[in-house]
Amino acid sequence: MTWQRSASQWFRLPAERLWDVLSRPERWAEWNPAVAGAALDGGLREGATGHYSPAHRLLGPLHSRTAPAFTVTAAEPVRRLALRQPQPGGHQDIEWTVEERDGGTLFTQTVSLHGPLAQQFGLTAGEPLVRRFAEQCARLYRLAEAHDGDRPERLTVLAGGSGFLGTLLAADLTCSGHDVAVLARARRSSPFRQILWDGRRPGAWSEELGRAGSLSIVNLCGADLDRPGTPENLELLERSRTVPTLALAAASREWERPVAHWVQQSGVHVYAGLSEPAGETAPVPESTPGLAAVVRAWEASAAGARAERMSIMRTGVVLHRDAPLMSRLATPARLGAGGHLGTGGQWFSWIHAADWVRAARTALGLPPGPGEEPLGVPAGVMNATAPHPVTNREFMARLRDALGVPAGIPAPTPLFRLAAAVLRTNPDLALDSIRAVPESLLSAGFRFEHPYLASALEEMTS
Repeated sequence: MTWQRSASQWFRLPAERLWDVLSRPERWAEWNPAVAGAALDGGLREGATGHYSPAHRLLGPLHSRTAPAFTVTAAEPVRRLALRQPQPGGHQDIEWTVEERDGGTLFTQTVSLHGPLAQQFGLTAGEPLVRRFAEQCARLYRLAEAHDGDRPERLTVLAGGSGFLGTLLAADLTCSGHDVAVLARARRSSPFRQILWDGRRPGAWSEELGRAGSLSIVNLCGADLDRPGTPENLELLERSRTVPTLALAAASREWERPVAHWVQQSGVHVYAGLSEPAGETAPVPESTPGLAAVVRAWEASAAGARAERMSIMRTGVVLHRDAPLMSRLATPARLGAGGHLGTGGQWFSWIHAADWVRAARTALGLPPGPGEEPLGVPAGVMNATAPHPVTNREFMARLRDALGVPAGIPAPTPLFRLAAAVLRTNPDLALDSIRAVPESLLSAGFRFEHPYLASALEEMTS
């Protein structure tokens, strides 16, 4: 059996800079928090041996006492480094490659386990090494970049940047050489510059942002939608979005220069109640309650911002192997409960995380990716969704295919609502029918890396 995870990130750096860090295993722990320490027994060469220790407080000491040495199976300078760690009944391979591409370097990390216990060791030994890959890359960039003290003139600030999507975007921008800062309510271990704020009113944070030569803002503030849809929770969801947005908007009106690009996160639930496919010009139902009302208030709270360009990203469900949604859906599917939810005919609007990052870069006036040109996407509403939404029935079937599960028991609406109450989640996230289409992105020539669900799920499970 085999367990494998692979991921890549482009760096605006020469390959030699990355290789200088990667080729020194003693620095592994500096960019991957899952590693407590590592060292070679001698110089770096094929056949050399060494030891590494996981950072886990229980597994780390056990590994250090019982695990044999790893072996360097490949050491091709400024190209490829591979390690093999024996495991009971098999082994674990860790491979890093660097490839010069599009004026920078593409870094790829692959972790695979082989043997009869590959799946079990994948969860305990492999998964921690690949988790939060974006943050790993941001740390790796910081270690490999030239420390000349200069920063780009343009500052991009992410409010709500310590969350899942904010981390992905901040890491991508960092690795592209941009000056990035995250507005945070408390300091945490992070590879990104943090600016403290209370999320309620202008203060020292707004004075610091006002001094930036050129400022772009990405507003991702908001509590997790995945909670029961009680009146109290809906009020929390709305307040956690509108209050910080109003504070940002108020601060922007005090700055000498307007914000160059303001990217306002939103959600496709604003289209709840529409039966037809919804492009950016579709009329928004004004009376739909629940999550739709939360999203309407969220968008309205940004109306007073002073910005040269405002983009409102109405985002579908973002698919990524680290996203909480995947564990919520994948675990029941593996246990045989992966049938359609409700009628199964409701539409599901989604986007792969890599394409969401590319769309956010486009909204910031940047090229979607290395080697590409900026796109002329109009300001205003942008549907950040894949071009091919699917029904819930198809989504669950594709998910089962990706997980290798042949069948799944469906959950009729009453049963699913009961299960959602037990699991403390909002059933409307799955039962609302929303068929959003990204007309603005498609018209501008945006290229989706994962336009179809099958390829998105395959990338997430490989």
